[in-house]
Amino acid sequence: MDGRQCHEKFRYHYFMSERYSGKEELFNIESYLPNYNRSIVDYCKKYFNKKYSLLDFGSGIGTLPSIFKDLYGVSAMCVELDEDNRDKLSSRGYQVFKNIEEVEIKVDFIFSSNVLEHIEDDSETLRKLNASLKDNGLIYLYLPANMLLWTELDEEVGHHRRYSKKEILMKLNKTGFKVVKINYADSLGFFAALLTKYIGYDGEKGVGSPKTLRFYDKYIFPISRILDNLGLRFFLGKNIYVVAAKSK
Repeated sequence: MDGRQCHEKFRYHYFMSERYSGKEELFNIESYLPNYNRSIVDYCKKYFNKKYSLLDFGSGIGTLPSIFKDLYGVSAMCVELDEDNRDKLSSRGYQVFKNIEEVEIKVDFIFSSNVLEHIEDDSETLRKLNASLKDNGLIYLYLPANMLLWTELDEEVGHHRRYSKKEILMKLNKTGFKVVKINYADSLGFFAALLTKYIGYDGEKGVGSPKTLRFYDKYIFPISRILDNLGLRFFLGKNIYVVAAKSK
């Protein structure tokens, strides 16, 4: 079962339209995948300092910025296209922008989870993000990995690609970044996603339903993190996370 892929399904609105009908699902995912959501932030904790200014690119309803706030006491500036989500973010106390061009100051750290794959010209977006960083600032990206896992669901949610390490390394290098760390994440999720590819996805009653999401997050994902830490993160995973520094 591919829990994060379900989360991605309800985030596709970000570059597809300004109105989004799946608000309830976003709130549900915030509740169903607490361990997974926390892990996305944990992967970059070694590189983040609570004194940093933080920008979240593609903030949704604020699930991940809220984790940053709880852990570090830092309130992110949020870039979010959807109007209703911007209202939700504002109600949670965040400074919100519709697009990256509206952010007039440079920041120390940019965080972006499961957004870049929805953008056709991702390299141009990386250039814009680079321009929004201070000298030697850092960017953290969490991305879907491996085209082997590509399914019709990726098409339905507006993905242009799933990334390989080689591809994202090349694009970051060409857009003014120097990669500091890159690893796979959720090794068991790789096999769960591969299984889902063949048995199908059912967000109501089957694989991808709230019941299976809760089960995956509580029982399967913690084992996946242990296996990642034992070394599988170097070889495979459902996602890739990368930290890169602005180099020019």
